[in-house]
Amino acid sequence: MGKGLVIGRRRVRFRFFVFLFTVIMGCYYLIHASTRTPVYGIVQYGEILLKDRGDALVIRQESVYDAPEYGRVNFLVAEGESVEKEAPVAVLYKANYKEELVYQLYNVQEKILLYQQENIVQEIIDKDLEKVEKDIVGTVASIQVAVRDLQLDKLDDYEKRLRSLFASRQKVLDQKMGSDPYLERLYKEEAELNKQLEEWKVELVAPESGFISFSLDGMEDILGAKAVNYITIEDFKSFYGKDVVEQVDSGEKAKADQPFFKIVQPGKWYAACLILNPQINYAEGQEVDVSFIGPQVQTIKGRVHRIVQGKGETLVIVEFNEKVEDFINKRSVKVEISKNFQGFMVPAGAVVTRRGEKGIRMIRENSEAFVPVEMVASDGDNAIISEKGESKQLELHAKVRIER
Repeated sequence: MGKGLVIGRRRVRFRFFVFLFTVIMGCYYLIHASTRTPVYGIVQYGEILLKDRGDALVIRQESVYDAPEYGRVNFLVAEGESVEKEAPVAVLYKANYKEELVYQLYNVQEKILLYQQENIVQEIIDKDLEKVEKDIVGTVASIQVAVRDLQLDKLDDYEKRLRSLFASRQKVLDQKMGSDPYLERLYKEEAELNKQLEEWKVELVAPESGFISFSLDGMEDILGAKAVNYITIEDFKSFYGKDVVEQVDSGEKAKADQPFFKIVQPGKWYAACLILNPQINYAEGQEVDVSFIGPQVQTIKGRVHRIVQGKGETLVIVEFNEKVEDFINKRSVKVEISKNFQGFMVPAGAVVTRRGEKGIRMIRENSEAFVPVEMVASDGDNAIISEKGESKQLELHAKVRIER
């Protein structure tokens, strides 16, 4: 059987009809375009508020410090508090701590007291000594209750007070009598017990100034200030959502040679924000508002530090210079970036591309001129533009043609 349609003596193949259809449609488009009524807009001064929501990683300059011993913890400062270098931040009570030491010390003190009272030449103890004795008994009782109830936050103050009372009582008694071998032995035993009490207690101090936090996530060394210049979209996805380990309560245990607390430096910190399917209008160096979304929304002014483009997603890194203390125990957050763009505004359809260059078709005295422009921002309906070059053709209320 022959192929194609035979007209006269010629055989017409199928591709001839495809070519004919293409010619007819081209002619139709040209005729329709030439008869279509043009649509125009005007150049005006306006503003566009753009908002982009996404996930974000908080990046800080921070240093992590380990616990030197295994034992119970008593915090001396609160989460997020500002500390100076060498300031006490916590007390660790070692695992080998024996609470009976407190009772032994008390018994030795009682022996010293009874011996001195029995051997004092004067028959009447003055009122100052009686008051000291009463305070000692009350303080020892408080220590016993604190040890029993694991109220370690109070032990340090009680111990300091007890030592002060012992010193005051000793001063009074030493004025009333001299020492002998038995009393000297009791003094030596008392000193040894005091030394042991000090040995099972380790006071931690801040190695540097900054904001302290006992909440860790293991990324403190990875997501430091230098990371903002290298982090990629893939890095972001691998880090986002990691859990922060909340601080232990007073009385719980710290682990020797394990991360225990961190010091966050004040000043610059960052949020790396991943925006999906965006039409990014921000530029590096521009100021933006970033709202951190949570039970209470907090908005902070920042500056775009770096923009990393991806396929259908963009990583915008914003730099801040205040309020890092509000975010020292947060890593993964939800944010909204917003910026108000102002300037020459035209309908979004007025911006066209000709030979790879963006511009608008401006109408002057029934003639059309192509004016190259830069798209500053667009919300889909309108666009904020700025003129490229130094021709200064762009002016308010000028008539522009809109592409339909």
